[in-house]
Amino acid sequence: MKVRDKNFLKQIKASLVFRVLTILLSFILVRKMLDYLGVEQYGIWSIILSFMTWILFFDLGIANGVKNKVSESLALNKKEEARSYISTGYIILALFSIIVYSVFYTTSYYLQWQNIFNIETVSSQELGEVLRAIVFFILLNFTLSVATAVYTASQNASLIVINQFLSNLFALISVFILVTFTNGSLLYMAIAYGISLVLSNILLSFYFYFKNGYLSPKIKLFDQKKVKNISSLGMKFFLLQLVFFFIVATDKILITQLLEPSYVSSYDVLYKYFGSILILHTIFNTPLWAMYTEAFVKNDYKWMSKTIKKMSYLFFAYIGLLTIMIVLADKIFELWLGENELTMSFSNYIYMSIMVLFLAWHATFSFVTNGVEKLKIQFYSILTGAILNIPLSIYFVKSMNMGLNGVILATIISLSIFGILGPIQSIKIISNMKKKEINEI
Repeated sequence: MKVRDKNFLKQIKASLVFRVLTILLSFILVRKMLDYLGVEQYGIWSIILSFMTWILFFDLGIANGVKNKVSESLALNKKEEARSYISTGYIILALFSIIVYSVFYTTSYYLQWQNIFNIETVSSQELGEVLRAIVFFILLNFTLSVATAVYTASQNASLIVINQFLSNLFALISVFILVTFTNGSLLYMAIAYGISLVLSNILLSFYFYFKNGYLSPKIKLFDQKKVKNISSLGMKFFLLQLVFFFIVATDKILITQLLEPSYVSSYDVLYKYFGSILILHTIFNTPLWAMYTEAFVKNDYKWMSKTIKKMSYLFFAYIGLLTIMIVLADKIFELWLGENELTMSFSNYIYMSIMVLFLAWHATFSFVTNGVEKLKIQFYSILTGAILNIPLSIYFVKSMNMGLNGVILATIISLSIFGILGPIQSIKIISNMKKKEINEI
């Protein structure tokens, strides 16, 4: 067994327990948030977090640029170069975050947030306060999250799972405190959520860099020449992320515009339930990005081919698990959420299950192309999907009267383009690696 395979199994084992605990905490957290905020305010909170997702992906792809460059450096045993890339990445993102927050803070007072979110029950002033608080914490966490890229690049991806576990744990503790001492407040929720994100990242970063001093960042290791290397690759990832999350993150906005905010809560609960398959898939998939980079640098096409096949076989298990989840959904929602005003149908279960499968399939092959930096086909596939997503959603909801299913179906169709082209491109990449080996003999 290769060292890479041994490390892969080690990361899976380390991730599994914390991933299960994270899922359990996530389910409890949703229930407590619903109890604290109520269905309508929880829907608003969910929309706000979707909006914040856009900010996280306006990092110009710096984190992913750092991830690939550090992976390449470590594959070639250039540890000092890797450390310089890490230090440079932190400084770029810190400066970027300061600029973004300054602009957002200033302009937020002039925007009509009620109109933007199509919400009447919360004033624009209150929404502005909530957004200014959550944006501050998310941008701070966003800078600290360079560590997440380093965990993956150094093939310690299980630490990402531990980070998510700690974040959910701190968030749940915070919500219990809020329930005990306050009434439903979006602002308090934003502050508690933000502190939870930042605290977990700080604690784990200190642990990782203390244990791996050869990667710890230093200001003096900032290298202006490396800014270009990171940013040129990062810009490609940025554009890719932007169009992908335009498809996924706009779903909740489309739902609130085409239907109403209460449907967002139904969508969010459905996604969290069936999306637990994506969490399981992440356990297997996350460590592979950096491993694909290493294998590509070393032209290890046999390992890549074998690994992609194994990842594809997982989908038979996912289909079986999703079928069981559909059958048990009504009982689980009743136990999980108790009495609530959420409206969900059996057809919603089917459509969301299919969307989850497409998301997992997409992630499997996007990690291959991301790891080897072959992004063009993926970009144009997702761009086409992004262009189709909004008009398809409107057509399915308004003309076909499909309701929530219409938005989900539009997303499935948008994802299916790379779902077809991704595997074809992966086969071609491996074929070219084989040819390279033959030419070198």
